[in-house]
Amino acid sequence: MDTSTLVDKIALLSTELSPAERENLKLMLSMAAGGLLVGHAQRSSDEVLEMALRTAQKSLPALHGGVRAEFTTGVVFRGKTPFFSASDLASLDEESKAFRPKAVRFHDHYVASGAPVARQLSVSQSISDFLLPRVGPVLPTYRANHLYYDAPGLGIDPHVDKDEFSLNVLTMLEHEPARRTSELILFPPDQEEIHVQLQPGESLIFFADSVTHQRTRTVEGETVRLVSFGYRTI
Repeated sequence: MDTSTLVDKIALLSTELSPAERENLKLMLSMAAGGLLVGHAQRSSDEVLEMALRTAQKSLPALHGGVRAEFTTGVVFRGKTPFFSASDLASLDEESKAFRPKAVRFHDHYVASGAPVARQLSVSQSISDFLLPRVGPVLPTYRANHLYYDAPGLGIDPHVDKDEFSLNVLTMLEHEPARRTSELILFPPDQEEIHVQLQPGESLIFFADSVTHQRTRTVEGETVRLVSFGYRTI
């Protein structure tokens, strides 16, 4: 059975599932892709491993049916966005620093939720207007998190995000020192991996629930602060 047949079968199965069941299927595919990318299942042949990885990676966007028909890398935009003013970015940066003591550890990074500036900006009409011609109408999920990787060894292994961050607007607030080690890597199906080093004030907008991605580990003296806004496509 070739990869496309397996992907079609998984996509068909997903149409018969409830939202909760589909989310569980996505989690299993994410765990499969992530495990294969970090070197699990080495006892299998290279051909089997490659087929399994491609099936998992290609099935993730297929769970959304025709909504992701043009899915390639999963990246919608990268760079300075027009919807954040210098004042907005300064306010987010200040809030990120203020909320650091409130952040809680989630696996291998720290997360602070409930920040009012981030939440208010995440529901701004200017972001929806920017996304509309690129991905169609979106609904904000009211999930706006400050993220911190500011101790040695923090990062996230390959994964996809939950439905609340189906479309993720990820903005860099700080990455020090100038010589960086930690980076974001995307693993789109059938393509070379994409290495992303955002500068402060730059954003990456991508389908975080459909393309496997990871944050590589920080080293001694390295600090990464980001803010993440979640959206769902309609």
